[in-house]
Amino acid sequence: MEYAIRPAAAEDLPRLLELYRDYFRGLLDRGMNYELNEETLPRVLETRIRSRLILTAVAEDETGALLGFVFCSILRLSQEFLCRGQGSVGFLNDLYVDPAARRQGLARRLTAYAEDWLRENGIETLELQVLPGNAEARAYWDRQGMTPVAIWCSKPLI
Repeated sequence: MEYAIRPAAAEDLPRLLELYRDYFRGLLDRGMNYELNEETLPRVLETRIRSRLILTAVAEDETGALLGFVFCSILRLSQEFLCRGQGSVGFLNDLYVDPAARRQGLARRLTAYAEDWLRENGIETLELQVLPGNAEARAYWDRQGMTPVAIWCSKPLI
């Protein structure tokens, strides 16, 4: 089967919503401590699709069925910081491939698409966050050359 990676379009929104909900359910199963705001999700994804500051790309098969997505943005660092001499870094917000389409290289192709977009925008560093309980994602990012640099902590106050 042939697959294509391309920028998301407005007509992709219904399927992108389905995929994002599946993605988030998986995050909850792996320890995510946030809830998905169903009320704002359609508007958020629609804004991401239209934005020039956020890459929203999808993987589709030869029938046009969407099988995965990547969201990637450029983050401006606080003024006192530089990363490799730059005041901005790339941040891979979300990456997901439908379980039925996994083990076919789509995650790697989506990742490469995001990395190329960042390079085209002059960004030299990619950062992301992975849940400690998401062993599959941690192993994937290890294979992609990502190095852990921080631990993100959370504590309920009420």
